Amino acid sequence: MIPAYHVPQGPFGVILNANAGKVTPRLARTIGRVVKPDHVFLTESPEHAKEIVELCLEREYRTVFAGGGDGTIMDTVNTLDHYRSDVGHLPNVGVLRLGTGNALARTLRSRRSPARDLATFQAGDVHRSHSIRMMTCNDTLFPFGGLGVDAAVLNDYYGMKTKWANTRLAGLFRGFSGYMLAGLGKTAPDLMRKKMRNVTVINLGGPAYEMDHDGNEIGDAIPTGQVIYQGPCSFLGGGTTEIIGYGLRIFPNATQRPGRFQLRLLSLTPWECITKMIPAARGTLQHPKMHDYYVDKVRVIFDDDMPFQLGGDPRGYVTEVEFGISEHPVNFIGRA
Repeated sequence: MIPAYHVPQGPFGVILNANAGKVTPRLARTIGRVVKPDHVFLTESPEHAKEIVELCLEREYRTVFAGGGDGTIMDTVNTLDHYRSDVGHLPNVGVLRLGTGNALARTLRSRRSPARDLATFQAGDVHRSHSIRMMTCNDTLFPFGGLGVDAAVLNDYYGMKTKWANTRLAGLFRGFSGYMLAGLGKTAPDLMRKKMRNVTVINLGGPAYEMDHDGNEIGDAIPTGQVIYQGPCSFLGGGTTEIIGYGLRIFPNATQRPGRFQLRLLSLTPWECITKMIPAARGTLQHPKMHDYYVDKVRVIFDDDMPFQLGGDPRGYVTEVEFGISEHPVNFIGRA
């Protein structure tokens, strides 16, 4: 991902998910004092959001900012991509830091104050343009996704947040604290009672390569159709961005090979996951039970159902899935 300079030009749109916790009437009024209200849209449902994206395309905005969490950002990206063949040029995508995990907002260095980010863009200050190819699965674009421990924690996090939503302890079960409570209090104990699943990963794309800790290719190329990995697996994930939610640097070499994403597999036990949590979060983990590859398309087959997530959103349970990389990049706008 090589950023380039970008000078804002012309009017731009702002799409806010009205159902997101941080999108309040006060915030909308504040943004309305920075950006003309005619260019600010509060969406109330996925269908409404689709209509707003269509309106932004009709108005030929050069840039569209989206706010309300990583799910809102990727819904906007996927809707825009749906119209790729119908328009001459898709708008750039700006990311407002209004979610919980804020993976893309952190990648683009968005400020904690969305109004301030919009004000600098409105003023014509130089920004950075980041051309990022997304991962793909089931015709969906996303910057990272996976199966196993991380998706199980997400499931438990959402379950606990819902359970305690209307109590005085609700604050503990939101954000990073809620994520940690779910992981340590429920996910890890549950996984300790289960046998680790086995996985087979098959290369469906161009030559794949195993990588070392520094991102250097090692060994011979793994050709199309060959098994990349077969064995026990507690986590399998891929990313085209280094950072996932909460600033966790799980895919430190994700941007090192154009046209490839980083595939990471762990066969760590739940206890080992806990003890290695800090270096894994920092992107410095080195362990014989960790395997990393550069790939562009793979089929993943588990021997039993595994929790599944795309872009930080739970997607149920699957035994088989295919991951690829998008043909066209998404052009994101971030701070210079």
